[in-house]
Amino acid sequence: MKSVNRKILDRLLPQMIALRHELHMCPELANQELMTSSIVSRELKNIGLNAIPISGTGLYAVLDSGNPGKTVALRAELDALPIIEETQAPYTSKNLGKMHACGHDGHMVTLLTVAAIMVKCKDQFKGKIKFIFQPAEETGTGSLEMINSGILENPHVDAIFGFHGTHRYETNKIATKDGCLMAGNDNFIIRLKGRGGYVSSPYARNNPIYLGALILQNLETIKNKMESSAEPIIISATEFNAADKHGLIPKEVTIKGSIRAVKASTQVQIRQQIIDVVMDIVKPFDIEALVDFEERLPPLINSSRETEFVLRAARNILEENNIIHDMDTVMAPEGFATYLEKIPGSFFFIGNGLQMGTVHKADYDFNDDIIQ
Repeated sequence: MKSVNRKILDRLLPQMIALRHELHMCPELANQELMTSSIVSRELKNIGLNAIPISGTGLYAVLDSGNPGKTVALRAELDALPIIEETQAPYTSKNLGKMHACGHDGHMVTLLTVAAIMVKCKDQFKGKIKFIFQPAEETGTGSLEMINSGILENPHVDAIFGFHGTHRYETNKIATKDGCLMAGNDNFIIRLKGRGGYVSSPYARNNPIYLGALILQNLETIKNKMESSAEPIIISATEFNAADKHGLIPKEVTIKGSIRAVKASTQVQIRQQIIDVVMDIVKPFDIEALVDFEERLPPLINSSRETEFVLRAARNILEENNIIHDMDTVMAPEGFATYLEKIPGSFFFIGNGLQMGTVHKADYDFNDDIIQ
């Protein structure tokens, strides 16, 4: 089967690279992937698969081997980012202010290549393969919307796999780990509301700016108290807004930030710790405090059996020194985690090369050499 697949792949690669460039030129943001979805649908039809719409711009296709067995799902993402491209590639984005800075164009094409190969080899496996093309990965909402729309049923998915190109490794590397591969993510917003007024007023001692600064210091205290080498966490303020005029104390201060943790239970603890810190600080003052959270994504937890399957597959094509089986946990979130809350599966990274730019930056480009 390997030699047959290799011949099919060699024939497919030139057209798939051209397809990747076509997708790269028409990036679309989350839940707006109309052209992208149309192109993927067209290619699935060319392969011989029926593209089934789901969850707005999402779609999927099922390949049935005709032999009884389980169903494996493979996922790619459709959306791009609101970034002005700086790659200087001949196929640069034609949608100003939008680009595939996360490599989803390459993920889609890789999955379409797998689908094209497996259609020609369907008599050589059992069960079904569900090819999933998901919208809105960048907003963290797409995977849950797909699940709520029934993507894991009809047929029921027994295991799911996904990958991401990464600037962290050279092109012959595959990296993953059993357990927590990527951190969970919550956002927080703290609002401090006072009376405001002139700095000479009796209410100057209730200046929400001072209390906001004190809260920022204590957020770092929470991190230092809870973090360990075995369980890294991030509590990071990303916005402090207290706009007003000279000589005036603002009525309101807003602090926004992000939480990252490798355990869902730790995310819950951090949220409570932030509430406790804020309320303790404002208690002696004439200040109203409101703390809200956006619970975005859980930690991405790879299951053992499926991760070992990924590593065995990697050993079929790479030398052992190019396989990283216990990589450090990445403190960025990933929507694939939501699938893994429901069913077993594994997510892994493929080295995109150090010269291809950094993910989520204007100079990033998916490396065509890693499609194969």
